[in-house]
Amino acid sequence: MKRRVCLLLFAIVLLACAPNPERQRVEPKILRVSVLPDESREKLLERYTPLVEYLAQELGMPYRLIIPKDYDELLNLFHGQEIDLAYFGGFTFMKAHIADQAEPLVMRDVDTRFTSYFLARAADPGQEIADFKGRTFAFGSDLSTSGHLMPRFFLYEMGMVPETFFGAVRYSGKHDLTAYWVRDGEVDLGVANHAVIDQMYQDGRLHPDEVRILYETPPYPDYVWALQPRFTEAFRIKLRNAFLGLAMTDARQAAILAGVDAGAFLPAGMHDFAKLEKVMTGLARPGRK
Repeated sequence: MKRRVCLLLFAIVLLACAPNPERQRVEPKILRVSVLPDESREKLLERYTPLVEYLAQELGMPYRLIIPKDYDELLNLFHGQEIDLAYFGGFTFMKAHIADQAEPLVMRDVDTRFTSYFLARAADPGQEIADFKGRTFAFGSDLSTSGHLMPRFFLYEMGMVPETFFGAVRYSGKHDLTAYWVRDGEVDLGVANHAVIDQMYQDGRLHPDEVRILYETPPYPDYVWALQPRFTEAFRIKLRNAFLGLAMTDARQAAILAGVDAGAFLPAGMHDFAKLEKVMTGLARPGRK
């Protein structure tokens, strides 16, 4: 009995001395934000600065908006805890979640049913993807959900392995650059984020008489704002509520939402990425790139 009591007391002491995950969590002094570099630096700053300024104001703290040079650098910044809040594509988010326990915070309303466009020159005679067999093709970044992962999946579903179906496969690194490659004849067919292409048509960077949409994919989940796991629950809730508080009924807030192609933000959880995880697992099978 005495031995049992001693062991019980020892266990109590160990529990008392064990680190408390919530007690160890912190709140930032400055909000360090980074976004997926899927367009030019100038366009990204134009799109996201108003949103980040709003978030910092709601949180009552200064901010830094960091534009990485590519998708890998965004992941490395998050891994090195050099940023607190990141705007990931679905694929990069899953990588950050697996490697660094990135916590999904919010998604735009459009991100629950995202699509990709296959683009061809307006004057090209091809009418469907099969017509481009043996010709040049471009993905965006190899880490892009809408510019690579999901289009590759849909091509496989059509019985097309890009590296053998097309004459050459290139990676532009950015959605807008893919569209320019198609426009300028550097590739015959390219695939890109539908929202970026729609915006390029709207602001005049792209014209329907130069580049046309050949095919739009079925929908899938994509972009998400994700947070480092080291922050307190109170901070996470306050930041999430700042996103959720943006409303189209307020003129300033409506402009912020429109700037990031959103009608509203919605709470995000790991369940939102179950389909994407299944696709990633399938594409990781032997014999598939």
